[in-house]
Amino acid sequence: MTPDRFSALALAVGPGVHPRAILEAVQFRVGGQAFATLGWPAAGWAVVKIAPARQAWALALSDGLAPEPGRRRKAGIILARLSGLDDGAAAELLAAAWSHAHGPARRGGRAGERSASAQVLSV
Repeated sequence: MTPDRFSALALAVGPGVHPRAILEAVQFRVGGQAFATLGWPAAGWAVVKIAPARQAWALALSDGLAPEPGRRRKAGIILARLSGLDDGAAAELLAAAWSHAHGPARRGGRAGERSASAQVLSV
């Protein structure tokens, strides 16, 4: 997987995706929420944020994926080594991240509010 291919997949994952340059990295956002960052923690890497409940599923997609170390380890933050990632795994991971960032708990309402359906899904 090349950085250009990762970018193409991230931009095509769903409506409303906007890239944002941050220093040497590119953050992909939807609805004001970041769901992936390319070039972090270093060139050839990316981080993707998914629902914590889906972390085990995501890690099983590829040997190129690992949980973020430290306290973010259980927060759904996934490290992706691009050289160990294929298109299929990257597409599935990015779709899950986009869905998490764009989901019902993120749209509308005030911060901290969740709809009843979002509460059920996050259990």
